[in-house]
Amino acid sequence: MPGLPGVYAFPWYLNTGPMFYNKQLFARAGLDPEKPPKTYDRLFADAVTMAKRSGGKTAMLASTPSIEDFGRYGVRLMNSSGTRFTFNDPKGVELLRHYRELYAAGALDSQALTAQAESAGRKFEQQSVAMNPGSALDLENFRKEAPGLYRNIGITDAVNNTGRANMYVQGLMVNAQSRVKPAAVAFAHFVTGAQQQMAFARKVAIFPSTKGTLDDPYFTREDGTDATRVRVAAARSLRTAVNYTPVALSDQMKTVLRNAVARAVQGKQSPKAALDAAAAECNRLLATG
Repeated sequence: MPGLPGVYAFPWYLNTGPMFYNKQLFARAGLDPEKPPKTYDRLFADAVTMAKRSGGKTAMLASTPSIEDFGRYGVRLMNSSGTRFTFNDPKGVELLRHYRELYAAGALDSQALTAQAESAGRKFEQQSVAMNPGSALDLENFRKEAPGLYRNIGITDAVNNTGRANMYVQGLMVNAQSRVKPAAVAFAHFVTGAQQQMAFARKVAIFPSTKGTLDDPYFTREDGTDATRVRVAAARSLRTAVNYTPVALSDQMKTVLRNAVARAVQGKQSPKAALDAAAAECNRLLATG
């Protein structure tokens, strides 16, 4: 934790994933289904095109930007010492302005302001939005539960301006006041060890955080199946991925940012004013602990 001595947590398992897109919806909008957007500028342009050509019936995205979207866009999220949030810099304001324009054009789903990951996924399964992030586990669900979508599924890297994917990091923590701290620490070492993480990764769609484990053939060798294709591609992107979410960003701060984004996207507040207020509140919360 920036500014604090010692260990904050044991790094446990990692995750990242591709962006899924609906080739049929791209083709209907006159967009090349074999060339999905890779950068945010292209994403914004394609999203507006899709909304116009579908008469507002098809949105490109089902959710508003979260902190990792700001990171992938190239926004500086905190100062170098990790003591102050800076996501209200000009680039952050620029990103939010683009999302405001998307919402006004119908390029964002009408329920994007309140969407959670699960509801965004359902919108994608129902083929009312054209792109959604996911994992190898989602691909198998599409095959079983949404065969119409599965036949038209496209798989690409998540959109970014940095060339580096987002890494989701899970940690395992031991309470500093634990009455059985030695046993708890020993158990944490066991759970986060290479052998246990590898066994876990073979059961669920996660990736180990232990050094060298991603060199295992399970993460490097394809076998012709879609699930393995996604797993190998995701493991490859993890080698240069970044955890864009600052460790100091609490759930309360995430809510502050989400509410500010909603106000700006709806036009209730300018993107700059909304982000300035959010950064100020997050910095106040950071200072008070």
